[in-house]
Amino acid sequence: MTNLLSANLFRLRKSILFWVTLLLCAAAGAWQPLQTYLEYQRKFPLDSIFFVYAMLIGLLLSVFLSLFFGSEYSDGTIRNKLAAGHTRLSVYLANLITAVFAALIFCGGYILCTLAVGVPLLGGPKAPGPLLTSLILSLLMAAAWCAIFTLVIMNFSRKAASAVCCMLLFLLIFGTALTVYQVLEAPEFYPSLQLVDGEMVSEMVRNPRYLQPDERKIYELLLDLNPVGQAVQFTDGTVTRPVQMALCSMGVFAVTTAAGLALFRQKDLK
Repeated sequence: MTNLLSANLFRLRKSILFWVTLLLCAAAGAWQPLQTYLEYQRKFPLDSIFFVYAMLIGLLLSVFLSLFFGSEYSDGTIRNKLAAGHTRLSVYLANLITAVFAALIFCGGYILCTLAVGVPLLGGPKAPGPLLTSLILSLLMAAAWCAIFTLVIMNFSRKAASAVCCMLLFLLIFGTALTVYQVLEAPEFYPSLQLVDGEMVSEMVRNPRYLQPDERKIYELLLDLNPVGQAVQFTDGTVTRPVQMALCSMGVFAVTTAAGLALFRQKDLK
C-alpha cells in the first residue's frame, strides 16, 4: 500500500484542483478575522470565528474528493492498480488515507491563516483549552466526512454521479443536523398572549415539544453522530460532550469504512 500512497500523494501534489482548494481555504481563513475586525473591531474574540471552517469542510470535501478520485474509473486507474497486484483493500484504504490527508491540509491552511491574521487584529484565544479540544474534535469530524464520501466515490463508476451523490448526501446530512439542533434548542417555556378583561396579557406557557431528559440524550447522540451537528457545536462554542463526540466521529469513520469496503469488494469493475 506504500506505493499506492506515494502515487496518490504525488498526484495530489501535481493537482491544480488541490492547490486551488487549499488557496480558497487559506483565503477564507484570512478573510474571516479581517472582516470581523473591520465590522466590529475587537468586540468579538478570535474564538467566536475560529471554527467557521467546520461548517464548510463537508461541502468542500464533497466536491473536491468526488472530482479528484472520481476520474479513476473512467481513466482505468482502478483496474490498473488491481492488475498490478494490489488488493481492493489496499486500494480503498490508500484513497481514504489520501482523502484524510487532504482534508487535514485544508483545515490546517484555514487555521494557520486565521491565526496569522486574527491574533494581531483580534487578540489571542480567550479560552485556549476548550479551543484546542474543539480543534482536535473538528479534525476527527473532517476524517469522518472523508470516510462518508470515500464510501460513495469508490462505489460509483461515473464521476458525475459520485459528485452529485456526495453533494446531495451533504445536503441531507446538513438538513438533518439543523432539524435535530432546532428540537434540542426549543425552550421549555414560551410567551403567549391572551385576552383578559379586554386587555392583552402575556404569560409563559410550557412548550409541549420540550424534550424530557431521556429524549434529550437520544437527540444529543443523533446530533453528535452527525458531522454537521458537531460543526454547529464548534461554531456556537457549546461543546459539552467531547468524549461522546470523539467516539461518534470514530464510530462513523469505522462503520462507513467497513460498509464501503464491503461494497467495493463486491463491485464489478469490468
